[in-house]
Amino acid sequence: MKYGFIGLGNMASAIIEGMAASGKFKDDNLFGYNRSEAKTLALKEKHGLIPCRSASELARRAEVIVLAVKPQTMEDVLSEIAPVITPDKTVISIAAGKTTDWYEERLCEGAAVVRVMPNLNAKVKAAVTALCGGKNAEERQLALADGIFSTVGKVYRIEEDKFDVFSAIGGSSGAFVLMYIDALSEAGVRAGFSRSLSEELVAATVVGSGLMCMNSDEHPVALMNRVCSPGGTTIEGVMKLRELGFDSAVQQALAAVIEKNSSL
Repeated sequence: MKYGFIGLGNMASAIIEGMAASGKFKDDNLFGYNRSEAKTLALKEKHGLIPCRSASELARRAEVIVLAVKPQTMEDVLSEIAPVITPDKTVISIAAGKTTDWYEERLCEGAAVVRVMPNLNAKVKAAVTALCGGKNAEERQLALADGIFSTVGKVYRIEEDKFDVFSAIGGSSGAFVLMYIDALSEAGVRAGFSRSLSEELVAATVVGSGLMCMNSDEHPVALMNRVCSPGGTTIEGVMKLRELGFDSAVQQALAAVIEKNSSL
């Protein structure tokens, strides 16, 4: 199979890294095109990526085409590659906000489009990824996409009308978690720890709490209550966060992301 990536930014690079590390694609060809030649050459050196001189060249040579460019430039990319897209190719997009219908209208009749939404945790093979197919995508093409993105984490097949919500929860919220880690680390520094130790402790605690939640049938609040002893110290911090609007701030931030996604 011949796989091609148009756009070789952080996400595409992480996916290529995952494909290479999985060992499942060693007999396949990987093509790449990026406006910055340096990224292309780096991936060529590291993973044997075959450079292409244009998006249209890549779309002509590859059987599976992953569109990893920003939503704002997607129209121009589709205009360039549309003449060489045929129904036997699989077009996978990881751009936010663009529906499968939107791609199908700009490509050939019968174009098989798969929409995918990974998150940046793909860099450490711990992504959560949403996946759905357009009206012409068959199960084998969904399986192809699943095979690519399962190398960098867990894949969820969801209805397309839930993609904006998934993008916010599975994608943008990672930035909220990193903000939390930074804020708590700064508090640790203020209390006397070094920055490096504080960050390590906070990050490890976040990872551990996440794993505990994922591996438990209990509600997160039930797990939280185990940490909060009656009249203890932790409940004081929890009450202060709620007094300052912690829950509301997170929920409003998520709503803002969903609204922005819908407008793209």
